[in-house]
This record gives sequence, structure tokens and C-alpha cells, in this order.
Amino acid sequence: MDELKSQLLRFNSIYNDTNRTYHRLALSLGLPDCAFLILYLLRMSDRLYTQSEICELMCLSRQTVNSALKTLAAAGHLEFVHSDGNKKNKLLKLTERGISFCETSVDQVIGLEINALSEFTPDEIELLLRLNRKFAVCLRAEAEKLISPDSR
Repeated sequence: MDELKSQLLRFNSIYNDTNRTYHRLALSLGLPDCAFLILYLLRMSDRLYTQSEICELMCLSRQTVNSALKTLAAAGHLEFVHSDGNKKNKLLKLTERGISFCETSVDQVIGLEINALSEFTPDEIELLLRLNRKFAVCLRAEAEKLISPDSR
């Protein structure tokens, strides 16, 4: 058990180091973490999202996401558009100004990530993905033992 605790500490240290790097990158772009993550999601995806979907995907509170969206909208980086047949749930869409901003900011971070992954062989990348997925699945299964049915 002591060996597993030691390995867990190492794993958490790596995870936290990665999060610190993303935090520093967001700060260097003049963005709060949440705003950066929203722009990143919109750039990496070929679809639009509602605020609720972003909250769910990022496991962030509605208040945190709403605040970031207001900041991004006030800066002219995104707009809210009605989806077909649904006037209630508005979709988030990058404006031309937002796209230009992302080209000189978020896209550079994506480029850094691609450069970092290029240091791995294709087999190493697949192993990294497979092992991270396995940990996520195993952790979720263990967490279900602790999480009450009322909070699911």
C-alpha cells in the first residue's frame, strides 16, 4: 500500500504540474482559466455548445461559466445564437474577432500540445491514452461505491 500511495503522489504531482502549465498559459493570454477552456473547446470542436453543455463537460458551476461567457462576450469574442427550433437554449459561437483572437492565442497553445505529443511515438501516444482512459474508468467505478445515489 505504501508503494501505491507513493505512486499516487507522483501521479497527482504530474497532474497538478500539467494544470499549473495550463493556468500559466491562460494568464499569459490575459484570460481566466474558465474563459481559456471555453475558447479552447470551441476551437477544438466542430460544433457549437450551450452554456449547460459547457458546465457539464467541464464540471464547472453555472455561475463560473456564466461569468466567463460574459467576459468573452463583452470582449467581442463570442455571441449567443438561437439553435434551430429552440429559442431557450442559445448556442455559443465565436465572432470574427474571437476567431482572430484564438488564432493568436488558443491556437498557439494547441500547437504547443501537438509539438509536445510529437515527442512521443504513435505507440506511446496510444499507450498514454489507453492508460489514462483505464485510470478514469477504474476511478469512476471506485467512486460509485462512495457516491450516494441521491447525488448521482
